[in-house]
Amino acid sequence: MSKVQWMFLFAGIFVVGILLSYLGMLPVMALIACGAAVIMLFVDYEKATIIVAMFTVFEFILRTLIGHPLISSIWDEAALLLCFGIWFYKWLSFRNQTPYRSSPVDISIIFFMAVSVALLFIAAPDFSIGVEGLRVVIQYMFWFFVVTQLLKTPAGAKRIINIVLLTALFVSLYGIYQFIIGVEIPANWVDQAEGKVRTRAFSIFTSPNMLAGYLSLLIPVSVGMFFAENNKARKAYYGIVTVCMGLALLFTLSRSGWIFCFAALLFYVWMKNRKFIVPMLFCMLALFILSVIFMPSVANRILYLFSPAYYASSSTGGRIYRIAKGFELWKQYPLFGMGLGQFGGSVALSHKLNNTFSMDNYYMKTAVEMGIVGLIALLILLYNTFVHCYRAMKKITDTEQKNWAMGILSGLVCVIMYNLTENMLEIPLLSSYFWMFAGIIMFLAYGQNNVSRKPETASVSSVSGAETTG
Repeated sequence: MSKVQWMFLFAGIFVVGILLSYLGMLPVMALIACGAAVIMLFVDYEKATIIVAMFTVFEFILRTLIGHPLISSIWDEAALLLCFGIWFYKWLSFRNQTPYRSSPVDISIIFFMAVSVALLFIAAPDFSIGVEGLRVVIQYMFWFFVVTQLLKTPAGAKRIINIVLLTALFVSLYGIYQFIIGVEIPANWVDQAEGKVRTRAFSIFTSPNMLAGYLSLLIPVSVGMFFAENNKARKAYYGIVTVCMGLALLFTLSRSGWIFCFAALLFYVWMKNRKFIVPMLFCMLALFILSVIFMPSVANRILYLFSPAYYASSSTGGRIYRIAKGFELWKQYPLFGMGLGQFGGSVALSHKLNNTFSMDNYYMKTAVEMGIVGLIALLILLYNTFVHCYRAMKKITDTEQKNWAMGILSGLVCVIMYNLTENMLEIPLLSSYFWMFAGIIMFLAYGQNNVSRKPETASVSSVSGAETTG
C-alpha cells in the first residue's frame, strides 16, 4: 500500500470512528474503527507522525464541527499519549535501534518544563487553574519528541510537510473565498477610524490574526519546498500553494502577519543567497504598491498605524494599554509571577479572572504569569531552539533537505517574532506545528544516523538523504 493510501486510510478510519461514537451509532463498530487505526500505527510506527501533521484537520472536525465537550477537551492529549505509547512499543520491539535519539534542543525544553512545574508550586494562587495554565504552556512541546523519536526517514519528514501544506492549501482557498464573497465579520475586528474595510479572511479559525499566524509560519516552509523540488509538476504545485497562502494572508488584513512573514522570507533569502535580498525588496515593494492600488483597505490598515486615532485607541484598550497593564502587574510579582493561568491568556479568559483580556504579547504574558524566572527560561529555550536549528540546517549536506530546513527555520523565526504581537505559542495548532517543525530539523541533522534500517528498506533513504522525494 502506498504512503498516500496509508494516510487516507488512517484518517478515514479515525474520523469515522469518532463520528460513529459521537452519534451513538454502532458503538462496537466505532470501537473497531478506532482500534484499527491504532493497529495501523503500530504496524509502522512512523505513521504516528501523521497525527500531528493533520492537527489542523482534527482540530477543525473534532472541536469545531462536532464540538462534543469531552472530545474537544481531550482529543489532543489522547493523541499525544497514543504517540508516546507507540514510542514505547518501538523501544520494546526494535531493540537494535537506539532507544532515545538526543538532540541539542532537548535540554532547553526539559529545563523550561522543569521551571514551569516548579513555578506551579511556588506561585499558584489557584492550583487547579495553575495546572491548566501549565498544560497550555508545555503540552505541545511534547510533539517535538514525538517527531524526533518516531521519524525513520527523510521521506517520512517530507510526508509530514506535504500533509501540512496540502491542508494549508484548502484552508487558504476557503479564506480567499470568504474575502471574495465579503463574509460578515464582527465589528471589533476593524476599528471604525480605519475607514471602510469590507471583510477580513479567517477561514476555519476564530480570527483573522490566528489565520495570519498559521499562514506566516507555513509560507516560508512552502517556499523552501519550492526551491528544493526539481520535478517541474511538483515545483508548480508548491508555487500554487505558496501563492494561495500569500493571497489568503493578504486578505486577513493582518499587519503583523504581513510584517513578520516578510521578515521571515527575507531571512530565508539571506540564508539561501544574499545577493537576491535587494531584488526581493524591490519585488515586495512592487507587490505592496499594487495591493494598495487595487485594495484600498490595505492602505487604510497601514496608514492607520501612523494616525493619532490609532495611538488613542491603542492607549485606551489596545496593545499599548495591555502592555502597560502587564508591566504594572509584573512589577507586583517580579520574580515568580502571579501564577500560571492567571493573566493574559486563554485560561484566564475561560475562568473570567481579573484583567481578563488577551495580552497579545506572549513574552509579556509569560513575564506576568511566571515572573522574570519564567521569562528568562522561555527566552533561553527559544534562543537555543533557533541557534541549534540554524546549526542543524548548516550541518545538513543533502541539498533538498537543506532547503526544507531553511524554509522551516524561517517559519520558526516568524513565530518567535510574532509572539511580540500575539500569544502564538499558546494556540494549540501553532504551538504544535512550531515544535513539530523544530523536531523535523533536528531529525534531518542528527536523527538519521541513529536509525537502524531493515535490509528491504535500506534503499529508501541513506544518511546523506539519497532519496528524499517521498
